[in-house]
Amino acid sequence: MKISSIFKSVAKSIAVLALVVGVGANALEEGKDYVLLERVIPNAEGTVIKAFSYDCPFCYKYDKAVTKPVMEKVSDMKFVPYHLATKGVFGKYGSEVLAVAIAKDNADGVSLLDDKSKFKKAKFALYKAYHDKKERWGADASKEANVDAFLNTALAAAGIDKADFEAALNTDEVKNILNSWGMDNNGDAYMIAKVQGVPAFVVDGKYLIKTSAIKGIDQMADMIKELHSMK
Repeated sequence: MKISSIFKSVAKSIAVLALVVGVGANALEEGKDYVLLERVIPNAEGTVIKAFSYDCPFCYKYDKAVTKPVMEKVSDMKFVPYHLATKGVFGKYGSEVLAVAIAKDNADGVSLLDDKSKFKKAKFALYKAYHDKKERWGADASKEANVDAFLNTALAAAGIDKADFEAALNTDEVKNILNSWGMDNNGDAYMIAKVQGVPAFVVDGKYLIKTSAIKGIDQMADMIKELHSMK
């Protein structure tokens, strides 16, 4: 065999090997498949953060068909929801009631993706009321009766009474959850959402997946795994 033929054969072998074992290592492209957040979210290593709003139709669609199946395929990662307080007439109150529900689930040892989750029940009650039933609760958060009606939609579904909710708002855990999300444009939830809107998924507190790059459940799970492997 000629020397040139040998080199060509070796080159082809290396190329094939790269396709088999090496493509996944650098398949994702920054700016096309993901973006780096302007600041790293603290204590988020090993997490998949989902920024969302109760009044976001695509957030609802993702939570119905995508979020849980994807997280089941990356079971070593922790799902962490971030509600966006700055979106929706009742965004602030949505964050408060969902933070309380999360604290209740944490105390009960219930996964936020489980059908028994108070967070999941409250979240889907708001989704269904707003998107399916077109409920707007008076569309004015300055009126106490409207706020109460909004809160009751979530609280009743989660089995949390109003007094318990109000007491929980003063606990350190709920305050910490709300502080981690942020209640204004300076918060991390807003920092995530302003890049491309919501829903938005962030891996390890720094890699935001471009929703335009998501093609399916398995592919999204693979993206999460690859981003998690990047250091």
